[in-house]
This record gives sequence, C-alpha cells and structure tokens, in this order.
Amino acid sequence: MIVGIGNDLESITRVAQVLERQPAFLDMILTKEEVQAAQQRHGKHYAEFVAGRFSAKEAFSKATGYGIGQEVHWHDIVILNADNGRPIITVKKFPYTVRVAITHSGDFVNTTVIIEKLSWLEKLKLSLTGGRGVLQ
Repeated sequence: MIVGIGNDLESITRVAQVLERQPAFLDMILTKEEVQAAQQRHGKHYAEFVAGRFSAKEAFSKATGYGIGQEVHWHDIVILNADNGRPIITVKKFPYTVRVAITHSGDFVNTTVIIEKLSWLEKLKLSLTGGRGVLQ
C-alpha cells in the first residue's frame, strides 16, 4: 500500500552554482558514499548527479511530510546506483519500502519518490534487528 508520494524539480545550473559558492554544500547533503560516486563523474554529469541526489532527498522529505530537519536528516537518506544504473534509495531506520525515479532533461532534474508499506516478512525482519522508522 502506498503511504507517501513526493516529487521535486531542480535546476542543474542552480545546484552547480551553489556548489561553486558553497563547497560545504556537497558534504552537507551527500553521504561519504554518495560523494565518492559523484567524484567519479565529470563536467555536466557531476552537476547532474548532485542535483539528482539533492532532488531525490527533497522528494523523499515531501513524501514523508516531515521535510528535512528534526525527523529526517540529509545523511539519513542514501541514494546509490545498482549495477544496472537504477538509483536505489535507502533510509536509516525506516520501516517502509522506498522507490525513487530520477530523470534529467536539459537543465532540469525531476524526481519522484514512492513510499510503500512493508510486507509482514519485512516487518518481522525489522523487528528482529530492533530498528525503528521515522513514520509509525
């Protein structure tokens, strides 16, 4: 069952300008693993990657209804790519399945995040590990 949907649109140029003016922005919004993945890209692909991750984290925060801040922090959300290139989003101590789609067109990146309720088997696995999530 879908429990949240979030969407975000970002200008790649605007994100690149923020990165130039405020180099600390990268470490603020991305985890170490995401920074390493970004550094493997060059030119416009670097800015697209960072803008995509920023947009996806914004879309996730909208899907939860909490925004970024007290309940969810930038580093709680990790978006890396599967071997086939598909983005995979994981969120620390979050009891729901999260799906993300990131698309680039021209100077824009658009992301959609869908949050689904976990199956009983996934809930059991989570209860055995003692984790808790943002949404109850």
